[in-house]
Amino acid sequence: MQAVIIAGGKGTRLRPLTYGCPKPMLPLVDRPFLEWMIERCRQASVCDILLNVQYQGQQVIDYFGDGERFGVKIRYVEESTPLDTAGAIKLAEPYFTGDSLIVFNADILTSLDLKALIKFHKDFQADATLTLTRVPDITPFGLVEINEHSQVQAFREKPSAAQAVEFLAQGIDTINAGTYVLEPKIFDIYPTGEPLSFERRVFPDVLERGLKMMGFVSEGYWMDMGTPEKYFQAQVDVLKEKVEFDFGDRAEKRGEGIWISKSATVAEGAILEAPCFIGDFASIGKNAHIPSQTLIGANSSINRKITLGMYSAGSLLI
Repeated sequence: MQAVIIAGGKGTRLRPLTYGCPKPMLPLVDRPFLEWMIERCRQASVCDILLNVQYQGQQVIDYFGDGERFGVKIRYVEESTPLDTAGAIKLAEPYFTGDSLIVFNADILTSLDLKALIKFHKDFQADATLTLTRVPDITPFGLVEINEHSQVQAFREKPSAAQAVEFLAQGIDTINAGTYVLEPKIFDIYPTGEPLSFERRVFPDVLERGLKMMGFVSEGYWMDMGTPEKYFQAQVDVLKEKVEFDFGDRAEKRGEGIWISKSATVAEGAILEAPCFIGDFASIGKNAHIPSQTLIGANSSINRKITLGMYSAGSLLI
């Protein structure tokens, strides 16, 4: 099994955060989000990783190198011009070993069980397996229709409110969750170096070609972190332990939802409201008041009350 991570997008919806940093290198609490993704691959015994980079890609390459210090093997596929999601995968074809590919979008925080997904794909001998999830409001999303055997039947455009009621009544309620297991042969018919979309071209083609496409429904946590609001919420959800996040020996939990780096100092008298995070080598003085839903970045020095910042729900300091 090989992993392919699509990490070349500009992250325009996350501006201004992405003006100087590629989207997958934005921190998830105390590390780049992409590092969290790579660790999940390693834990699932998927250690051969192809990383698609384009926008400010050198930052990614400089940080991860060949992957050795993360326990994996990383090779880079650099786009000179954006080729869309599937075009980026086609560009990686020279590195394919013939094994199945597990493909990730580098902006999805999820509790998806990768081992269970891989087993599902193999058990059904599928040519393509899409992970699916359910959301409270389906109107912003295209829908994926599956039958009682979990086989994909059709793709539906984003529904209006009235259409959504009809779809839900028919049991059509799952959306594309952005992680796939694909057999390399599905890319054989496409030229290299041309823009190619999974949603608009490749997945409909798989159905038209009569190949077997399955839908793996994950009922766990799922968050598209593509906007500042969602990105902020993902941080809070990690601190609330709604999604698995291994702090390892870098930070310790002091009370429900309060995480403090072992290299940080917190003076007696400082007020910390859960959930919050105090980063590496941060100094929190006795007069500090850290409100709920605040993340204090590395090397910060705080000795006063922090007022609510970017959002009314709290502040994110990175």
